Amino acid sequence: MAHNTQLDDKRRTVSELGRRMLQQGLTKGTGGNISVREGDQIAISPSGIPYDEIDPEDVPVIGIDGEQVAGDTDPSSESRMHAGIIRERDDVGAVVHTHSPYASTFASLDEPVLPSHYLIAFVGDEIPVAPYETYGTAELAEAALDTLGDEYNACLLQSHGVIATGEDAEAAYEVALMVEYVSRVHYQALNAGDPEYLADEEVADLIEIFEGYGQSGDTETAIAEPATDLQTEREAVADLGREMLAQGLTEGTGGNISTRNGDRVAINPSGIPYQEIDSEDVPLVHIDGEQIAGELGASSEKPMHLQIMRERDDVGAVVHTHSPYASTFASLHEPIPATHYLIAFAGKEVPVTPYAKPGSEELGAAAVEALGDDHNACLLGNHGVITVGEDAEAAFEVALMVEYCARVHYQGSNIGEPVHLPDAELEHLFDRFSDYGQSG
Repeated sequence: MAHNTQLDDKRRTVSELGRRMLQQGLTKGTGGNISVREGDQIAISPSGIPYDEIDPEDVPVIGIDGEQVAGDTDPSSESRMHAGIIRERDDVGAVVHTHSPYASTFASLDEPVLPSHYLIAFVGDEIPVAPYETYGTAELAEAALDTLGDEYNACLLQSHGVIATGEDAEAAYEVALMVEYVSRVHYQALNAGDPEYLADEEVADLIEIFEGYGQSGDTETAIAEPATDLQTEREAVADLGREMLAQGLTEGTGGNISTRNGDRVAINPSGIPYQEIDSEDVPLVHIDGEQIAGELGASSEKPMHLQIMRERDDVGAVVHTHSPYASTFASLHEPIPATHYLIAFAGKEVPVTPYAKPGSEELGAAAVEALGDDHNACLLGNHGVITVGEDAEAAFEVALMVEYCARVHYQGSNIGEPVHLPDAELEHLFDRFSDYGQSG
């Protein structure tokens, strides 16, 4: 086979994503596999080799027919399934197969994951389940392909795991992350009560929105002039984005952060992985919504951030997360009550909004109403969390406390009846927290 530099890049991607899949808990041991297409050739994980030992040169190459054409290692035992999906779906450039635990729980139940969280739309109106077939067989490949059809970007494999697809490797990997995330939220919501499900038309709207998610190259949104001022605010957005990911407050590119200086606001760019965002990548917008600097378009949730800042003079920063325990209560449409004293960082409870379309003025208005003047956080129905503070560090601290209190309340409710703090004690806590820390 003649040397192919682009195929070398695909082999490198398979090697890198395998390590990431292991680090992010999407598989254990040598389970799962990844493939990336380059023309009529496919770079695919080698069979049975630990991910942290796979270098790019160890990644074999198969043809679109599934036959090996290059490499000294044997291709994954699931090469039939990967090749079949890529061959039959012109829109698929990569396949990620995981054994992620929450999604695999539903696979073991032979139950689809239902739309209790809006990020299901990365996949479709649900995450369907393919019937069980022995691993590595043509029958499993056919079952997966039949279940995906033309409309789903992922499916569960009964008593096995997950298949996720995308136009390229990063897109397929993002789908795999979202499958595990929404499976976790759905599992926890079922444990805690009765989730509120999104209507078919709401999911259809979301699927359409996600088709244009990320950087579109729209010159009316992103402008050529780089952001050169508000250095402190832009650094805070970049740094806290990485911290949000590291602390488990979001997955993939979900969530967003903004911080203001007067009438100008630094906010993270849309659809860019947090680990790739430096301060110079952070766009600036005017509080009226116009982007005034930055080569990348601002977050799709810009309307919500700016509405909150316009309505609350005390708010200097907004943090929007998809933290899993808090998002569980968002999917239940239930507030987080005061069963732990740290709820006072947010208010007497963490209220919840009705569902509204992400990125819409309606979602911003719902968040403003739920926050009112008395709350520093609210849940967004079937979506996630909004927290606010006088600066970015304060808003991020509230986000951490909301997720902590949500987890404590979830776990307490699973084994008993948590005790609720009285209003008088909460008022006392508000006074204590108002001057918490070093006074100088």
